[in-house]
Amino acid sequence: MSDFLNQKNNRQGSGLKLSLALLALVVFFAVMWVIFLADDGAKSKLIVTDQVIPILNEVGVQEPETLLPIVVPSFDVVRISRNGTGVIAGRAEPNSDVIIYAQDKVIGSAISDRNGEWVLLFDEPLPIGSTELSIIAKTQSNFEIASSDIVIVAVPDRNVMDFNNDDAGGVVAILSPRSGNGPSRVLQKPKNINIISATQGLSLDALDYTDNGKTIVNGSATPAANIRIYLDNTYVGEVSSSEQGSWKFEIDHSLSPEEHVIRLDQLLVDGNVEVRISQPFNPFVEIDRGRATGDVIVKQGNSLWHIARKLYGSGYHYTVIFGANMETIINPNLIFPGQKLSLPLGELQ
Repeated sequence: MSDFLNQKNNRQGSGLKLSLALLALVVFFAVMWVIFLADDGAKSKLIVTDQVIPILNEVGVQEPETLLPIVVPSFDVVRISRNGTGVIAGRAEPNSDVIIYAQDKVIGSAISDRNGEWVLLFDEPLPIGSTELSIIAKTQSNFEIASSDIVIVAVPDRNVMDFNNDDAGGVVAILSPRSGNGPSRVLQKPKNINIISATQGLSLDALDYTDNGKTIVNGSATPAANIRIYLDNTYVGEVSSSEQGSWKFEIDHSLSPEEHVIRLDQLLVDGNVEVRISQPFNPFVEIDRGRATGDVIVKQGNSLWHIARKLYGSGYHYTVIFGANMETIINPNLIFPGQKLSLPLGELQ
């Protein structure tokens, strides 16, 4: 009787092992079928549950996540202007379609590159108040992967006169786990930064007058930069800044007592971006820096993203230029060679 029970138990143990092995093989081949053989027109989704993983481990089969690591889409940068438009960038599975949602509405899409990086510039404003941003990435194998985090963006009332004054009531963007459990991180907050480097350090610092009626123009710029100097829109000469970024130029004729305008032009050769400062002044009167204006002259091949990267060090600050030129820029993706864009010198975000 004991031998019979032992044989029966052995047969049951063998049957259980066989069942586990068959189940593991079924799961394994299902994974391979989804990855390599599934019809591109169908939405294929692979779900690996907590119940399947122990079975795979018991029979020595690797978990599908180990066989095929999947990159969950994420937000890296969120930069929203006060008018609700902006730039969003992040990561996803390489070569996948990335769709960004504001609440349940699609605000744009991008394709991640081979490194999994993607950037979206969108020009349809987010609504005033709080909006939830999320991501769905569609891989080449037709999986849909949702971001584990969301971004809550708070857009204040749009006051054009106060557009660049982000000290009060500016845009706030907070990254938070979709589940609500876990730490949050601020991606954007109101701030006020006095960026004289908005013109790559180009500035008119002082005017000195000699006894013989000549005018000495002093200023600063990026080291070893070439600056063209105009007086009342007439070219008067060119000077190069020192290794410390300072420069000096002498206007060799006397100035009449009425108001004049000195204009400084600097070309960023590597980026083909021309920056300009115009400063009205009266001879022998201290210059009023509040009257200075700054401009960027659009060159062939320039974009707001390109110009912002050269001027501010990051393309994500293109909203600074867009915000100061809303009357002339209808679409931030469309600017034209020869177009003159204003730079707010006194107050830039």
